[in-house]
Amino acid sequence: MKRICLITHCEATHTVDGRVGGWFNSDLTEKGKQQASQLPGKIRELGFDFQNLTVYSSDLKRATQTAQILTSGTNTPPILDQRLREMSFGTHGGMIQSEHNKIMIPVSPNGNRLDHQICKGAESRRNVAERICQFVDEIMQLEKDKIVVTHGFAATFFIAAFQKIEISSMGYINYMLNPGSISILEEDSIFRNRVVKLLNG
Repeated sequence: MKRICLITHCEATHTVDGRVGGWFNSDLTEKGKQQASQLPGKIRELGFDFQNLTVYSSDLKRATQTAQILTSGTNTPPILDQRLREMSFGTHGGMIQSEHNKIMIPVSPNGNRLDHQICKGAESRRNVAERICQFVDEIMQLEKDKIVVTHGFAATFFIAAFQKIEISSMGYINYMLNPGSISILEEDSIFRNRVVKLLNG
């Protein structure tokens, strides 16, 4: 059986400051650091051998800080990968959220949800899906249990990629995952079924 412990980064400053996230490189709040310090115990309770896990993380600070805190008692520093980043909001990264809400274009005028950019320089759903699918395909070749630290919306595409949902069918998908949440993804060794064992725990 192959297992992935998928973690969304803990509470970050851009959220409490009311700013757009994406690739805006915010830090964890004090509450976020406390949340991250509780993750190792929760992961052990879920049956993972925490000392022998490979940990991957988005290279944005809030995810990296989460990963560094949860691995602080081990000898395995996280492996950083920019493919695990949140969707980029281009020139709107770090913008006051209320200002962004006024000028973004949330829905494609021609109905093409996969390639729509909600603001200038933003990634499309297809952009995010392609890079995350590539990452998931790579790590699923490995037998060892893994921890992956990413972002709330990016985690949606991670779960979809894990379940082999075609990118062409990712136009509407979205899971609401809280900061510091844990989801468990398993592929059984007999039928190779891919199961979401826990979502947003």
